[in-house]
Amino acid sequence: MLYREGRLVTTAGVAVENGRYFLAQRKPGGALSGRWEFPGGKCDQDDGSEPRCLVREFREEFAVDISVHGEIGAVPFEHGAVELMLVAYGISFHTPPTRLIEHVDSGWFSPEEMVALDLAESDRRLIERVILG
Repeated sequence: MLYREGRLVTTAGVAVENGRYFLAQRKPGGALSGRWEFPGGKCDQDDGSEPRCLVREFREEFAVDISVHGEIGAVPFEHGAVELMLVAYGISFHTPPTRLIEHVDSGWFSPEEMVALDLAESDRRLIERVILG
């Protein structure tokens, strides 16, 4: 696991095209059941870095390759008793994501549309502080 400021790191890939952001909706079951998010996930020690974690996560969740650009922000949050840090990076897709493995839906949303979605709380914080901030 990777840590930042003593918190377990989880990543978010933020893709933007024509002012619209790519989000995906989690499958039913689990703590984030049915909620929308910037895809990504927890970094394993084997990943070695946050960008490599994102590349792995997008391959696992969408069967696509991405390019990871610079970090765009980080927000601390808690999930149960675990302290985490959501670290967001700008990304671009090599090919459009068409396969949903860990999600039931995905789409491109304007900032106004994003805030109306049932978002994971950490992603809502990210949008409010980093994207709309």
